[in-house]
Amino acid sequence: MIFGGMTHTVQAQTDPSILLKIAKQAQNQLENQINQDSSDKTKQLFREGTQQMKALEESLANNDVESAKKYFLSTMRIFKEVSQQLTNNKSPQAEMATLKATTEDPSADLLRLQDYSDNIKTIAKKYNTSIDFSDLDDLFVIAKKQIRAKQFDDALQTISQIKQITIDLNNKIREYASQQEQSRAQDYAQKYLEQLDRLIENAKNQGLSENIIQKLESARESLSSTTDPHEIINQIKKIISIKEQFELTKNDRLESRVMQVEKTLLKLSNSDKLTKSDLENAKKTLQTIKRQLAQGDFDSANELLRSLATLLDQFQ
Repeated sequence: MIFGGMTHTVQAQTDPSILLKIAKQAQNQLENQINQDSSDKTKQLFREGTQQMKALEESLANNDVESAKKYFLSTMRIFKEVSQQLTNNKSPQAEMATLKATTEDPSADLLRLQDYSDNIKTIAKKYNTSIDFSDLDDLFVIAKKQIRAKQFDDALQTISQIKQITIDLNNKIREYASQQEQSRAQDYAQKYLEQLDRLIENAKNQGLSENIIQKLESARESLSSTTDPHEIINQIKKIISIKEQFELTKNDRLESRVMQVEKTLLKLSNSDKLTKSDLENAKKTLQTIKRQLAQGDFDSANELLRSLATLLDQFQ
């Protein structure tokens, strides 16, 4: 090894030019080992050693033997350190080869993603979304083929794509669900406003105090200006509290039945079980019931509502 016994070499040499020859041999040997994948530190050390070797060459040209010996020792110490670094450090290619050799079968991860994907599909169906899952399904097929072929690194890349797509799809479904929640809340608020209008009209007809009527009208205004689902719920709770405070809840059960009949009518209107004429008559009857509730004629409203509900039950 050219890096061993450097001090003895210097002391034994009678021809100082041999020092330059030894240094150049070391330089050539290291130059053949250093490549673009070597560390920056190793490359920098090699440059420093080369500079010391140039100083050695200049010293010999000036017949400065003592300086030449000093630069020779410095050069060889640096080159020895470079050699040690090249020996100890694995190249990135070797590290990648090791990683590839130790890559585990990702079947378990793929199975978990498949279960998660199935859940997403179920939720998407629940909200009647038009999301296309074909790209995701294709990736699952590809990943399974890669695993069967023991191409685990390729399978991991495919699984990474699957994860990203499932995240994106989940976000889309959440957004869609939020929109539906807001739409349902607003529909419910609108129906509740109709009930509240009937309650206010009934309160006026009964001659209730202006204070009660003002509270109800103020609550109605707050509810009508709200679009956030959670705030709609809060406003309705406040209205219920007002109704309970002033004992205005005796027709709540009737109002609830009215809402149920409205749902039944909507369902039947999208089918052929009820003729157009019968459907129109049922809607007119429902409007009559609402007027009776607003006027405080609860007995008549209850009787008519019972008859209408019985009629509609026959067509469900």
